[in-house]
Amino acid sequence: MAVISVTPVARGLARPVLSLVTAVVLVHYGARLNLIHEHEPLLMLVVAGPCLLVVLTRLWRWRSHKIRVTSERVIVEGGVLRHYRSLVELRDVIAIRVEQRFVERVARRGSVILETSAGPLDVGRVHHPAALCRLIEAERAGNQQIDLPLDTVFEYGQPDPYGFEVSAPERGRDWDGPQTRYRY
Repeated sequence: MAVISVTPVARGLARPVLSLVTAVVLVHYGARLNLIHEHEPLLMLVVAGPCLLVVLTRLWRWRSHKIRVTSERVIVEGGVLRHYRSLVELRDVIAIRVEQRFVERVARRGSVILETSAGPLDVGRVHHPAALCRLIEAERAGNQQIDLPLDTVFEYGQPDPYGFEVSAPERGRDWDGPQTRYRY
């Protein structure tokens, strides 16, 4: 059961989109000035085509990356051609930390890192990382259980009838140290 599914912050999309818009505007403006009016579609394909390809691949890569928090684990998956999937059980998470720069703090973005005994796992840059950390902490707190097998049987254990006990006698005038009494 998924509690939440998050798509991280788009990384590396601003510059390719800006270059695509710039290329389209320059080719269109050049065609209006009758400099390249005859070859506008070809020049658009040559100049704006690579920019469009970069934008589409980065958009596809960004949309394929998901973070899922369930009641038992955190699942990080993504990749376009090389698909990867990382699972971390919530009971294995030791600590959660957020790495943010000043600009990321202002924009409420940051990288969430799960500390486990196997090492840190970078979940990715997300919007509102503190909210994701609170959600993971709440799920961790809700799953605090004693790890006992379901077939555990608790029995009363009889004390050893042939044991011995050491008792201190009352101190008086004729005290000769602690005595050991054996029970039979």
